[in-house]
Amino acid sequence: MVTHSHEVPIRLFQVRPELAAELLVKSLGAAFPAYASALPESEALTNNDPLELNCDNAAVFRDEAGVPVFAVIIEIQRGQDNRKHYSWPMYVTILRARLKCPVRLLAVCTDAATADWARRAIEIGPPGFTLLPDVINPEDLLETAEDQSAKEAVEILILKAACGGPQAEQVAHKLGRRLNELPESDRQQYAGWAMQLLSDEAYNVLEEYMSMTYQEYLESPAGKLELKGEQRGKRLGQIGGLLKVLDARGIEVSASALARIEGVSDEEELDRWFIRAVTVDRVEEIFD
Repeated sequence: MVTHSHEVPIRLFQVRPELAAELLVKSLGAAFPAYASALPESEALTNNDPLELNCDNAAVFRDEAGVPVFAVIIEIQRGQDNRKHYSWPMYVTILRARLKCPVRLLAVCTDAATADWARRAIEIGPPGFTLLPDVINPEDLLETAEDQSAKEAVEILILKAACGGPQAEQVAHKLGRRLNELPESDRQQYAGWAMQLLSDEAYNVLEEYMSMTYQEYLESPAGKLELKGEQRGKRLGQIGGLLKVLDARGIEVSASALARIEGVSDEEELDRWFIRAVTVDRVEEIFD
């Protein structure tokens, strides 16, 4: 049965095939060859037999001359289906024969049980002829970071939304903030996909964000609270880094010095103290 939670993730890969490579490398640590472009490939994997085969999505990665160097078949898997143990190997071998390059199969699973099933080795027959699908489950989807581009973060968050679960409203809050960083055309497109996946409560959260510009959000009570939390987290990270440097250099930090370090709120001041901590002989010297 075709559902939004199945079709929307597929659209992410169709619009930006590079997402398949990023998930393989960043979430699974897979090796990936250098490529100059990434283009969607036809999902129709039918050969000359009357049997019709269609994967969910396929992406081909080409070098500067346009020659395929790698391809990824993407399957959005929402449950166990043992028929895939027969169709998945055919997808890989048919596309490999068509493109004359290595092919991997990436199964994006929406729950842990399905992911465990998808990871099973598929024995084709001849010794050593085994398909080991690459598998992404909700836990493999990396947490979005502030230094990540808005588009990359939104794509990961939409995949999280497709997985459902109790964190839907939290995902909707993050989605709303990052969506408002996108150009209007992208913002509307991605928001439309996301809203097809969310529960009523999460949908209402996202809809409220979509009614505001990013600047309006930052000026709202929720935006100010989030910004304050981000600033506090950054300050604590700076303090922790400074104390680690002093400890590594064997410099004793007195109670009064520790209180002064932990009490500072000026990020630039912390940066200056960190630089001085590399060369001083006593902790008091970082304050000069």
